[in-house]
Amino acid sequence: MIWKVDQGLSIGYKNRPVATVAEEILFEAGQVTLLLGLNGQGKTTLMKTLAGLLPPLAGRLARIHMLYLSDEVDFPARLTPIEIVRCLDPGRKYRTLGSEMLSGLELENKMYGLLSKGNRQKARVVFAEIISRAREVCFLGIDEPFAGLDFQARDYLVSRWLENVDRERHLLVSMHPSEIPVAPSQILLISEGKITTVPPTTSWPEIRVLLHKPQLISV
Repeated sequence: MIWKVDQGLSIGYKNRPVATVAEEILFEAGQVTLLLGLNGQGKTTLMKTLAGLLPPLAGRLARIHMLYLSDEVDFPARLTPIEIVRCLDPGRKYRTLGSEMLSGLELENKMYGLLSKGNRQKARVVFAEIISRAREVCFLGIDEPFAGLDFQARDYLVSRWLENVDRERHLLVSMHPSEIPVAPSQILLISEGKITTVPPTTSWPEIRVLLHKPQLISV
């Protein structure tokens, strides 16, 4: 399956444009796309637009059945992460996966409301995985999942996403450019009001330079 975003799509809020897609973008099942940009450039706005939570300001966007787990979504404070996973997976197909990820992230199994900010972030990533699979969503967007996580948790998530690729799903992960480098299928950059792609082999120093330039290179 391939999801397409046309050139000229403009994202933003009412009369405040944030960024415009500078070239056609394709999201293919079985791949991982990194969405990179400095704070305030439009990473979250793009995710919300793709998920249908915000209408585009200009251009047309074909409906994408995408799960985007916003930071505004909260979970029952008195339930433990394992109990929340059970609630999110009534069919019991992915509870083992949930338990494996909670264990791999070394997450304490105490009430969600008592978890530290970093551990709540770990739990939310696991919840997003379970929700997308239980609802058979083939496009998952996760907004800055590494924020506040220690290097062990980051390494675990990166290795899991890149080594256990779901061939039926596309994973879109937004990151701040200071985060750890990975080897994705595609890289999207948002800078100076433009959304474009660069080769996935582009080095981290080159990406940092591009994110600060008024104009991005074309490929």
